[in-house]
Formats: sequence, structure tokens, C-alpha cells
Amino acid sequence: MRFPSALLIIFCLSLVVIQSVSADVGVGISPSKFLLEMPGGKTQQHEILIFNPGDGPLKVSLNIEGEIAEFTTVSPESEVLSPEPIPHERPIKNGKKFIVKFSPPASRFVKTYTGSISATGGPSGGQFGGNVGVATIVELTVTPPRSFLDYITKTHVIIAGMIILFILLLVVLRKAGLKISFDKKNLKKSNRDEK
Repeated sequence: MRFPSALLIIFCLSLVVIQSVSADVGVGISPSKFLLEMPGGKTQQHEILIFNPGDGPLKVSLNIEGEIAEFTTVSPESEVLSPEPIPHERPIKNGKKFIVKFSPPASRFVKTYTGSISATGGPSGGQFGGNVGVATIVELTVTPPRSFLDYITKTHVIIAGMIILFILLLVVLRKAGLKISFDKKNLKKSNRDEK
């Protein structure tokens, strides 16, 4: 009879230890959905509030997914969040604001892009625990730019600058006495000679 009573004591102690190790882990996001409209070629900046309703520090990382990933950035990309005080109440006290920038390309037509910005995290500081996640849905309608200048990108400016520099170089060399000409007659004659 000695063996079953020792087993019962060990079982009761293990229940106490297991319950004291459990922890609440969670992550929240606000707003839960973005419905935006903006002209292409422009940039809009918005804030997302991420908070921790768990009971310990949480390291959170933000990821952009879907069609919006090509032209959307978020900063900072990760942050350690302190837990919200209990009982949880509004406004959020320990949440962090993340800056999201949308810079969709210019287009002649109206286009709707969809995607999500997800916040995933796990306990900070090497504690045991699983990861949690939440996402905000983004639906971004891009309208044609109002001005022709909105279609001009950095690439266009660089190419135009290179062309202007080449033309200026030719003008300077010509004023210095260098004569550059292309004679159609000589080109035809040299082509015949090669054959």
C-alpha cells in the first residue's frame, strides 16, 4: 500500500507544477482592416497599433503578404512588447505603433490590390511557449494619377539626365574644335568594300 500513496503524492505535485508553468500568450492588432484609395505613384503612410494581451513580454515581427508586398514597407519590422495591465481595458497602454507606407505604381487604369500585414510573435527572453499571430486585411484601390508628371519614375529621370549629359558633351567637344559627323555616303561605300 505504500507505493500507491507515493504515486498519488507525486501526481498531485506535478499538477501544481504544471499549472504554475502555464502562461497566456497573445497579440492584438488595430485596425483589423484597411480600405484605402489613392493615386498611383504617390505614397501614403498609416499607423498600425500592435499590443500584447498576454502576461509576459512578447517579441513581435511584422510581415507583408499578397499583392501589396511589392510596394509596401513597415517600420520597425520587429519589437518587444510589454503585456497590457490586467484587467485589459481601452485605450491600449503598452502597445506600439508601427508605420506602414504604401507606394503603389502609377497606372492608367483603376486597379485593386489585396494583401495582409501579419504580426507574429512568441515569448521574449528564451521562455518556453508557442507563437501567436494576427493580421490586418488590406484592400487598396489605386486610381490613375492626376498629372502626367506622376508617371515619371526615378529611372526616367536618370535616363533623361544621361541623354542631356551626352548632348552637352557633344556640344563642348564641337566648340573645342572636334568635328563629329556621320557621312551616309562613306558608310555605304565601306559596307560595299567589306563585302
